[in-house]
Amino acid sequence: MEILIGTNNKDKLGQFTKIFESLDNSIKLFSLEDFRIKDDVEEDSGNLLDNAKKKAKYYGEKSKTPTLADDTGLFIDALNGEPGIHSRRWLLGTEKDRYNKILERMKNIPQEKRTCRYKGVLVFYDPAEKDFWTYEQDLEGIIADRPKEGSGFGYDPIVIIKGYNKYYSEFSDKERFQISHRGLGVKKLLEYLGRK
Repeated sequence: MEILIGTNNKDKLGQFTKIFESLDNSIKLFSLEDFRIKDDVEEDSGNLLDNAKKKAKYYGEKSKTPTLADDTGLFIDALNGEPGIHSRRWLLGTEKDRYNKILERMKNIPQEKRTCRYKGVLVFYDPAEKDFWTYEQDLEGIIADRPKEGSGFGYDPIVIIKGYNKYYSEFSDKERFQISHRGLGVKKLLEYLGRK
């Protein structure tokens, strides 16, 4: 089977590649680059699911290949849900600029009010059948008071995962895939496709 990973984000593409390799290496994955697709899909919906559906359908129809897309956001309670669905576009600059801005805005907020959650959505679209498969999951955390760089990306260096008491950036790939929406979602997708 062939699946296109519908993202221009190299970090996401790398994670999906590792997840599929660990679960079912008979599936041939393609990147947008493989199809010479350079388009970005405007994520203009008010929710993660619709954004992911839009990406999966657009890239699936354009490539004529079953496509997996995702959308994620970090929702911080003390910041009224910011950065939310616009996590990547919330502030111009680098990932470090974005998470340092959050730390700056939260410097006087006590530990018990630093709760947050990653919301993640996976969407698989089959252009031949014109149908969608979806998966959604939340991952609860706390915003740390200082960053810790590691193997993660995005806001991972400032998020401590509840129940594990360590930064998401400190998780190994194997640990991350056991709790992340990408790792758990791909497992469910393979079940849906009858691959496991």
